[in-house]
Amino acid sequence: MTIHLSPEQERVIGQAIQAGVIRGAEDVLNVGLETIRQRLEARLVSGTELDAEQWSRELHGWVQGHSSSTPLLPDDAISRDSMYGTRGL
Repeated sequence: MTIHLSPEQERVIGQAIQAGVIRGAEDVLNVGLETIRQRLEARLVSGTELDAEQWSRELHGWVQGHSSSTPLLPDDAISRDSMYGTRGL
């Protein structure tokens, strides 16, 4: 499958990679698919169906609402030991 991106989409993906938000362009598809899964689950729970245009507007609004400059946490910041220490052992 070939996906053609607009120059704006390529720019945003490049910024996200440089900022460490994603590792590579292939992560964009994974993030998008996870978002779609979450929305499908939410729709099944709520019983409300959106038409394609409404769904697309909401998805784009959600994507644009997130900062692309948020730094990733280092591995030691999210390790079990850093969160719980000696508790729960």
